[in-house]
Formats: sequence, structure tokens, C-alpha cells
Amino acid sequence: MELLGIDTLVIDRMSRILQRSSENLQRLDLFNPKFYPSRSHSEEEVLRYLTVMVAMDHRLSRPGRVYEACLEDGCYKGADLLYRLGKMKFDENPDFFAPEYLSKIREEEVEKWLSIGNARPVDIELRTRLLRDLGVKLIKLYDGRVSSLVEASNNRLHGDGINPGFADFLRVFRAFEDPVEKKSMLLAKFLHFRGLFKPVDKPYIPVDNHLTRIALRTGMVVVSGRLWNDILNMREVSMSDDVLIRMVVREAYGLLAEKSGRSVWELDDHFWLHGRMVCIRSEKPLCEKCMFKGFCRARRNNAFMVYEHTYYNTWYY
Repeated sequence: MELLGIDTLVIDRMSRILQRSSENLQRLDLFNPKFYPSRSHSEEEVLRYLTVMVAMDHRLSRPGRVYEACLEDGCYKGADLLYRLGKMKFDENPDFFAPEYLSKIREEEVEKWLSIGNARPVDIELRTRLLRDLGVKLIKLYDGRVSSLVEASNNRLHGDGINPGFADFLRVFRAFEDPVEKKSMLLAKFLHFRGLFKPVDKPYIPVDNHLTRIALRTGMVVVSGRLWNDILNMREVSMSDDVLIRMVVREAYGLLAEKSGRSVWELDDHFWLHGRMVCIRSEKPLCEKCMFKGFCRARRNNAFMVYEHTYYNTWYY
């Protein structure tokens, strides 16, 4: 018998800690000049940049092949390196992110942009296709303006039964077709905190591997049977299992947000950073620094110190 569900007792305990520790929640700085455009750039330029970067924000490292490099201004890894290279390209040529350019972009250009030293994404051909698809459809559907897409949403993330919302419009692009809407919610969060989008309906949390790992380790999400054995033994799961796991994880964080009184996007900032710096993808995370160490299931029982479920070949997250 298999079980995949949410432990509401764990959610209750975590929510109480979050209520008491709101000042300790970590936040992303979406105006950090190393990674994001400044306030002086036009709204359309910022919208284009963020849309392209989120479209590229998936699966940068693989086993034995970490996406990291040292540049003149420091060493970067994973998403930090991706966004640093993105911002450097933006500073050099903002028109690189224009739909007209993207619609005809070549693999060599994408590889040159996203590769430095030994760091190179394994899926350059796929990323090129995603960028071309994004450029072509923005031109055909929105006259090449991301702002037109945002305006068409009427500040809704999802449809109201009559008109589609932001995430619904994004689904036409291959980069944003994930049924769990990780990239769509991440882009919406970025735009919201940049003051470019103010949704009137409730968002979901953008579920990636860091949030999933924390949910499994803390006990927020409970898995047993075949699926747990696959997770424990790091066997790659199917696409349907991946979607199922992340849907439950999404629901768990939504419940945590509701009980703690924090927005899911605030929680996303904190838990994403927590997963990169404390509850790291290692058999020995930095548990002493964790605010949930008193009852974390994996800290009490090392058998639950899993990485997360294994699913490499995706552009969803």
C-alpha cells in the first residue's frame, strides 16, 4: 500500500515557529544589481529579462557536473551563476532579451551565454527551443510585449471562470507548461515584489527540489510504499509521480502559509534559501542552524535524511 499525504501536526508546529520567528525569515533582494535590472530600466525591459531568466531557471547541475564558476567579482553556483550571467548579458545588450531576438536565437549563442569555464548546462538545444518558442509566441500573441500579457490578466493569477489569468496565459509557452506551475508562480512572485504585478487571487508556492527536500525531511509530507523506496534509493521517478509529489508539496506549503499567516511567496523566499544554505542536499545538513530542529523527522531518524525524489530530465523546475 502506498501513502502520499500531509502531516497536519507537523504543519501546526512549523506554523507556530514561523509566527514567533517572522523577523528571522530570509528574503531575496530582487533589486540586487548582480542579478537583476535596476529601477532605472523600463518596465518592458525588466519584464522581458525576468521572463527569460525564469524560463531558463531549471536543472542546471547534474550528478558529477555542478554548474559553478568563479568570475571576476566572485564565485557563483546554480541559480546564482545563471542570474549573474543573465545580468551581465543584460548590461551588455538588453535587446538580447527582446522577443524579436529570441525568436531567431541560435544554439551557439545560448551556449556562449550560459557557459563559462567548465560550467555548461547539459540541455543547450532544449533551452534554445524554449527561448525561440517564447520569442515567436510573444510576437504573435502579444505584439512582442510582455506587458500586454500582464495587462490581459487583469491582476489575476488564474481565471475567474470567464477570463484567463496570468498563469493561464503563460501555459501556451513551452517553458511555462508545468502543471504544478513552478516557473509561472516564480515569475509572478518576482513581478509582484518588483511592483509590476499585483494579483488579487491567492498564489501557489513555486515548488522546486529545495522545497520538496525540506517537506520530506521535516515530515510535512509523508510518503510510503513504492514511491518512498524510489526516493530512498534515488531511483528516477516517472513524470506523473513527479507531478503528484510536487502537487502534494504545494498543498502542504499552502496550508503552512494559511496557518502561519505568512504569504506563500514569503515562505518560498525563506525555504528556498534555507534549502540552499541549511537543509542542503547532503547527508549532513546544518541542522543546528534550523529553526525546526526540535522535531524534524530526518534529524531524529537518519533514514529520512533523503535528498528529494530523483527526476532529472525536466525543464519544469
